[in-house]
Amino acid sequence: MRIKKSMEWILKIRYTLWGPFTIVLIAATGLLLTLRSRGVQFWCARQLVRPKTTRRADGITPFQALCTSLGGTLGVGNLAGVASALTLGGPGAIFWMLVAAFLGMATKYSELVLAVKYRQHTPEPIGGPMVYLSRGAGLPGLAKLFAVCCVLSAMGTGAAAQGSAIAEALAPVLSVPRSTIALVLCAVLLPILCRGGKMIARVSSILVPFMTVSYLLAGGLVLVTHADQIPGALTLIVSRAWEPLACGGGLLGLLTARTISDGFAKGIFSNEAGMGSAPIAHGCADSESPCAEGMLGAVEVFVDTCMVCLLTALVLLTTGAWQSGADGLTMTTQAFSTVLGDFSPWFIGVTVVFLAVSTVLGWSFYGLTCLKWLRARPWMVRLYPVVIVLSAALAGCVPLTSLLLVTDISAACMSFPNLIGLWILSGDVQTETEHFLQHSQTGKK
Repeated sequence: MRIKKSMEWILKIRYTLWGPFTIVLIAATGLLLTLRSRGVQFWCARQLVRPKTTRRADGITPFQALCTSLGGTLGVGNLAGVASALTLGGPGAIFWMLVAAFLGMATKYSELVLAVKYRQHTPEPIGGPMVYLSRGAGLPGLAKLFAVCCVLSAMGTGAAAQGSAIAEALAPVLSVPRSTIALVLCAVLLPILCRGGKMIARVSSILVPFMTVSYLLAGGLVLVTHADQIPGALTLIVSRAWEPLACGGGLLGLLTARTISDGFAKGIFSNEAGMGSAPIAHGCADSESPCAEGMLGAVEVFVDTCMVCLLTALVLLTTGAWQSGADGLTMTTQAFSTVLGDFSPWFIGVTVVFLAVSTVLGWSFYGLTCLKWLRARPWMVRLYPVVIVLSAALAGCVPLTSLLLVTDISAACMSFPNLIGLWILSGDVQTETEHFLQHSQTGKK
């Protein structure tokens, strides 16, 4: 009974935080920054083909920053999160997830531009919303609030949800208790986390490209097999997106519908645009060009949502798994089993392990960086990786569906301070972008 009441309260808090105000704020921020960045969604690919960046030698490389950030971004949200969005909001939620991603490309670009522009060297470079809120926007109190939220979110979004996902995916396959999986997870993660940020970045730069390509290939195989169902799935995504409006709910009905709420919430949880997490990794990179680093952020959102999440959604819709009554990873496993057969649980299990481990690594980097910026005592910095690992291990005994709701709450708490900073500093984004595009056109560095 207590568990049921707790879940009801969590649902109330989650849908309050992700109500009309939050949706309008995120959409308006994305629109503003699309204008300020001169439509970065349309020109960043062209510029990335011929990057002109200079580098420092005191941080991680831009590629490591990209992989660390993608590692923190790609995770359980790309598999279980998409399935959860379909369960709660229907196929229309995927449309709004893609809308959030389109706007999020400009948002994440702007976050990274500001992270590199305002980063500080102590002696290693540190950047992110806590830095540009303090140094750029002149809001040290809000900066500290963001840093504290990030430290706590790393234990929830970054560790607990991933630990539960690993246990849920591997327990049926290996026929071992979830507690055993938790112990093995501790043994694998702790040595990496204790060696600090640069080790996390190096491991992420190996894991992320491998797991992303593997998952895209397997998902592509499923779609080729069910190619005749793809047009119907796309039609379903678009038509169901407007159901609340068609039913006479008006604009308010559309904004308060779970379809949009879950689409935006799962989109943010998946690609993290607006949360302020990715700028922490890129702010520590050794790139000297804010806009060149910002373009990588736009690419992250595209890869995460427009490729991986959309692929997962199409797999679930074309195979009919979304109507099976299953939820989360079980639904995703059923979808892939239409092609992979009995190998499907193993494939999803291994994929979840790679995705989840990379997410834990990425988020622990964010949390450690925020702790250092807060000037935490050395013993707290040393203890933090242990807390992250314990959080992931203990969460293995908690249902994943419940933790996904908590991660939505966590995402909202981090987003609000960051979005305020983006509005205040949007003029800086415009100035940097105009300067970058002018120099690109004239061929100057």
